[in-house]
Amino acid sequence: MKGQKSRALKKAPLKWSMVSLLLLCWLLPLALASYMMFYMAVGKINSQTERMIVTSADNALRICEMRMDAAVEASRNASYFPTVRESYENFLTDGNLFAFRKTVNLFLERQYCYDDSFLYTSLLFTGEPQEHFFAAYRGSTSNAVYQAGRRFEEKVMPGVLEISKELDTDVAVVAIEGGVYLIRNLMTTSYHPYAVLTMELNTDVVFGSLDGAWGYEGSAIYIDGVFLAGDNSGFLEGRPGIGPELFEDNNRECSLMKKNGEYYVYAVRKPKRHYIGYLISLNRQAVIDETYALKYISLLLLLFMAPLVGIVFLFFRRKVTKPVSNLIRAAHMLQEGHFGYQIENSANSQDFEYLAEAFNHMSARLQDQIHRIYTEELALKDARIMALQAQINPHFLNNALEIINWEARIHENYEVSRMIESLSVMLEATMDRRHRRFVTLAEEMSYVEAYLFIISQRMGERLKVETDVDESLRSLKVPRLIIQPIIENAVEHGINGQTEGRITVRIFREGERLVIEVRNMGRLSRQDEEKIKMLLSDDYEPGDVGSASLGIRNVNRRIKIIYGEEYGLAIRNEESGETVSRIEVQATIKDKK
Repeated sequence: MKGQKSRALKKAPLKWSMVSLLLLCWLLPLALASYMMFYMAVGKINSQTERMIVTSADNALRICEMRMDAAVEASRNASYFPTVRESYENFLTDGNLFAFRKTVNLFLERQYCYDDSFLYTSLLFTGEPQEHFFAAYRGSTSNAVYQAGRRFEEKVMPGVLEISKELDTDVAVVAIEGGVYLIRNLMTTSYHPYAVLTMELNTDVVFGSLDGAWGYEGSAIYIDGVFLAGDNSGFLEGRPGIGPELFEDNNRECSLMKKNGEYYVYAVRKPKRHYIGYLISLNRQAVIDETYALKYISLLLLLFMAPLVGIVFLFFRRKVTKPVSNLIRAAHMLQEGHFGYQIENSANSQDFEYLAEAFNHMSARLQDQIHRIYTEELALKDARIMALQAQINPHFLNNALEIINWEARIHENYEVSRMIESLSVMLEATMDRRHRRFVTLAEEMSYVEAYLFIISQRMGERLKVETDVDESLRSLKVPRLIIQPIIENAVEHGINGQTEGRITVRIFREGERLVIEVRNMGRLSRQDEEKIKMLLSDDYEPGDVGSASLGIRNVNRRIKIIYGEEYGLAIRNEESGETVSRIEVQATIKDKK
């Protein structure tokens, strides 16, 4: 035993083995794998994010170009369609000003008032007559149209006229007084300008697609290096290196740029004759969240590795090592003889809770079994002492009875011989030379029959005995000497002092119970009932009582010790005027020894 304990002490405790396993086989490989995985993932996500930003911005620019091209094409309709030119030539021929105005107004309304790319359209005839036609986008109020017309004539028209002098057949896109205007000359068939078409672009529509670029924060649009539209007064202020100098390269595909800690997308396109530069400022936080969030996550994961190991260790210590230590301690206590030792149920898992309950149940049952055996042995000892208290030498007495029995047979006195044999049976039962706890029901009934024969010889015709025993039950095992004391009690209290009496013994089965009923004539008095209740209680300590009373108490105690509190002896009055003593034991035990 000492050698086994010393070998057990040399082995590492479970918790340190668990810590080593976590560090070497879990934490270190997981940290390395996580670092490699996140490093590769960050690089891939960065490239994917850049492609997504550039693609999103490029798509927005293409939409702007399409809308800008559509606006330019719409401006050409005034030249391509002969309506304005023919109306002007007709006026020069016939001088019908009313027809001239009506035709031009109708043309401008149909061509440009329903196009949301234009806010206002101006058509100024530079020759005779110097007519100025002004049309607004459908939905504008009359007051807004009036105010826009005045502002155009006072602030915009002078600049437009200066630009138109050198424009020839080209189209100009310029920024004047905070607005973006598309300007072109209308030419006669001999290529002499006779009118100037000016259209104020609706920048929210033409350049509105830029808002859809991923991470959009602001924008600026340049034409031939000159600022055209956008948030020039916003995000460009105080940002060196961000301005027209970016568009010195006349052909630049959409690219992502980081400047002074900020992120931009810029491109230079030449859809027709002019270079158009686009600059989009991106939300720095949005870019960082997408491109660097995974790096922060990986760093946090690495930082949380150590606490996670501690949490796992505490989890296993609480769920595994502590319950195992409690079981080992309880096993040592049981090994040292502390039967009935109970484990405090501190396990938080179903498995160890079951083990703890099973151990507690086993320990309690072991203590109960030892207590029962000890108590039963004491009860049997008391029964044997009481049964043999008048005998000095039972073996000598048994041998003497055998000699007397032979003498009675020689003289053919068979009644005496039978009495001696019954007495020998009773003496053998009380001596219990083989120390058996259980006997068959058949053997137990032989004790009863021997006792009843002796009593019947003493009482003669006064005693009548009836037995009703199920023959199929005779092989069942029952505790030894549990029926005879009940018969003795029935004779003493139910027959003595009466002219005649009857005792009925019935043995039958009710489910899993074997029932033994002993009926005798006469009713119990209130005093007898109180005495029986006291004798059969657990708290009663017998004093100077008769052998029959001590016998029924002994029977009840032994049955409860062996089978449990739900079994035992009960004595009651019946309405028929009889007293019934009822014993209940298990009927399923056949191999008791």
